[in-house]
Amino acid sequence: MDTLIPAVLAALAVWLGVGGDRLARLTPVSAHVLARAAPARRWRRHVGTRRAVARADALVADLPAVCDLLAVCIQAGRPPRGALRVVADVCAEPTRGVLLGVWNEIDLGVPEHRAWASLADVPGYRGFARDVGRAVGSGAALADLLRERGREARAAAAVAARARARTVAVTGVLPLVVCYLPAFLLVGVVPIFGGLLARLLGGG
Repeated sequence: MDTLIPAVLAALAVWLGVGGDRLARLTPVSAHVLARAAPARRWRRHVGTRRAVARADALVADLPAVCDLLAVCIQAGRPPRGALRVVADVCAEPTRGVLLGVWNEIDLGVPEHRAWASLADVPGYRGFARDVGRAVGSGAALADLLRERGREARAAAAVAARARARTVAVTGVLPLVVCYLPAFLLVGVVPIFGGLLARLLGGG
């Protein structure tokens, strides 16, 4: 009770010092600032999403070439770790950074099969990471496995490309209808009805 009274008096003094009008103006200003900041936040989220999608698409598109290049290097006598570094050096971003991340893990002492398995979190690389991690750990024939994985990745990319083409064909119909239907009505239908109406009015 002894501490409550000074606290109430202090709050009253603050309210009187600020003033009712000033205190009332704080809320609209804050709401206005937040309203202006909301589109910027939505734009940043939209740009971030588009960048993430573009990065994932680039990684998936590079997977067949990565498999083939690794297979060639391994068949030429390179160990998987050395082949990984060679392939990473000839790849563009973001694939280069992803492969170099695995190479750096191996260089820091992470078991090689575990470092390869970490690629499972990369878009499109889940099966690749699982198969290569097992092959490196067991000493299986890695080159043949990589070539098979590359063929599968190409087939999956072809299926995805056909699906995107069908989607574009379907979604592209609406803009064509919106563009050409008014012109068709003006050029083809309106003159016919105009002629019929003129004949009816002229006959009457």
